[in-house]
Amino acid sequence: MQNKNGGARPPSADMQGNASAEYFAASHSHYSSMITLAMGLAMAVILFGVVVVVAGFLQEEYRHLLADLLAVGEVTAAGFILGACALYLRCVNVSVRSARIDGLVKLLSALLLALGLATLVHGGLYGLGWLPVDQAHPISPLVIPPLLSIGFVLMAAILLLHDWRLLGGYYPSEYLSFALIGLAAIPLVGYIYGVAQFTYLDFYLPVPLLSAMVFALMGAALLMARPGHPVMAVIMRMAPGGQMLRRLLPQTLFLLLAFSLLLNWGMTNGWIVPELLLPTLTLINGVIILFIFWGSASRLDSEYGERTRNAQKLAETSALLNAVSESTSDPIFVKNRQGLMIFANPATLHKLGKTWEETMYRSSRELFMVEEEADRVDRDDRRVMASGKPEKLEQTMHLPEGVVTFQTAKVPWFGKDGSVQGVIGISTDITERKQAEDVLRQRESQLEKTVVQRTALLRELTNHLETVREEEKRAIARELHDNMGASLTALSMHLEGVYQVLPPDEKWTDRKGRMQGLMKSLVATTRRIQTELRPNTLDLFGLKAAISEQLDELHERTGVACHASLPDEDVTVGHQMEIAIYRMLQEMLNNVTKHAKASKVDVILDVDEDHVALTVRDDGVGIPEERRDNHKTYGLRGLRERATYFGGKVDIRSTPGKGALITISLPIQPDMAATEES
Repeated sequence: MQNKNGGARPPSADMQGNASAEYFAASHSHYSSMITLAMGLAMAVILFGVVVVVAGFLQEEYRHLLADLLAVGEVTAAGFILGACALYLRCVNVSVRSARIDGLVKLLSALLLALGLATLVHGGLYGLGWLPVDQAHPISPLVIPPLLSIGFVLMAAILLLHDWRLLGGYYPSEYLSFALIGLAAIPLVGYIYGVAQFTYLDFYLPVPLLSAMVFALMGAALLMARPGHPVMAVIMRMAPGGQMLRRLLPQTLFLLLAFSLLLNWGMTNGWIVPELLLPTLTLINGVIILFIFWGSASRLDSEYGERTRNAQKLAETSALLNAVSESTSDPIFVKNRQGLMIFANPATLHKLGKTWEETMYRSSRELFMVEEEADRVDRDDRRVMASGKPEKLEQTMHLPEGVVTFQTAKVPWFGKDGSVQGVIGISTDITERKQAEDVLRQRESQLEKTVVQRTALLRELTNHLETVREEEKRAIARELHDNMGASLTALSMHLEGVYQVLPPDEKWTDRKGRMQGLMKSLVATTRRIQTELRPNTLDLFGLKAAISEQLDELHERTGVACHASLPDEDVTVGHQMEIAIYRMLQEMLNNVTKHAKASKVDVILDVDEDHVALTVRDDGVGIPEERRDNHKTYGLRGLRERATYFGGKVDIRSTPGKGALITISLPIQPDMAATEES
């Protein structure tokens, strides 16, 4: 089957037809367990080597307690530490994939190789007799049995070639690991059967039992560190062959060894004639192998029948999974606990721009173009696996087709035993939706800017209109003062002359009184209109005097008790702001007169370096909540608009039946005040 990128790959149908999801869970759990076991063996060897090295520095009375350990020399222990450290780092680097760790592994392996070659050459000189060995010339402590030196060389070669593969897909490190185990088996067999030739191997020093056991463990750990390599995969797979091998191999080896030891014991005690040893051993071994393999074949047939019965059920499930994973346009993927991709549907491969072979068992850094994005994906995966709870994430990735935004649902993948085996993810491409949201957000931002600009223009226009109105009021007031006032004064003077020539009878005396009253009323009305249009006190004596005059006029007109709290010093806030404060005070006092039904009004003017605050407090009926926030209440709305234009704010506090408190706070702009004063 060809994927969308042209590479051949096994389809998910084939994968699911060969094994179920439980198969994958068990396989990868087994792989992870083997790697963890290899790391544990490496740590045990490191601790063993450290104990041997430390024991060399103990006092003599304690050294006999560690006689078996001291049979292992410090040089041998150093080699074990180097090899075990390199193996542990190799296991760690399976998931981390760090070039720095890989370089450190190569360095440790090179040191181990150098140690093995050096001790091999040094031991060869003694073995060939080129260096004397007597009481005057004892063997150097750097000399170890050649078998151990060869073991170190093999171990270093395995570590250096651990992931190197031949063209046929074979890994030389696996075969070298078996060679290392076979090499360690020689002295082990010698100790079991008491054969000195196998423990000394024609050398001055024997191979210590613990050293042989450590080499065997290291060989097994080197194999377990890469359970996916071909030779180990035969043993590690959940397939019938691997299961049979795991069951048969330990049983067969144990029984063969047990009967061999029993025959050797019988021959040593004279119960078995040496001439009958080989035929007896052949018969017993044949019977053991026959029964073991016969029983395993029967068990294998039973399991095969059970698998065949389950195959039909699995085929139906696989067909449904195929229809979902192969046909959907949403990427679907599965990762194991190490963060390696173990399943990807065609949509995932298409988004990554890779083939099946280029994707499987690859880490995030190998699949994604930007390391930071790959690290973020791994952090999300680890968090989901650690919590055991599903998460819905939004991720933006740089892929071959460009920058793509996904909404990904990640859920932990649980095995049969309830442990977390990895993470399963389903992604939806939301790039177009995000782009539409970005465009909408930009339009909203532009609209907000436009509204702000238009609002500012409207406020500028409103302020300009207010300024024009104030100038018109000022002109009308001046006209009333200059023309109307002069005319009324002249008329009053002329009437005084007329009064003198009127007859002194009662009729004309009564008219004279009414004419004088009418003239006074006309003068008072003209003065009131002039004051409301533009108070001369504000222009001549400033804001404080204008506020006091306005409160006096309110008291005379309504009888409301008025009290003013004004600063001692002169108020210098600029002519434009003075007019605005005066008009806002007029509006608030008009509200008190029309709606508050108050008997007392307090006006407080407070000025500091930065702000001017005007507060009006009354003891009336208060301002209802619906009226306070009603945009059709033009008086309060006008107060807010005037204050906003100057960068200030209006605070309205009211309790029904207990009066109202209105505070207007305006920032003082020194440049505007100085400009208007000049």
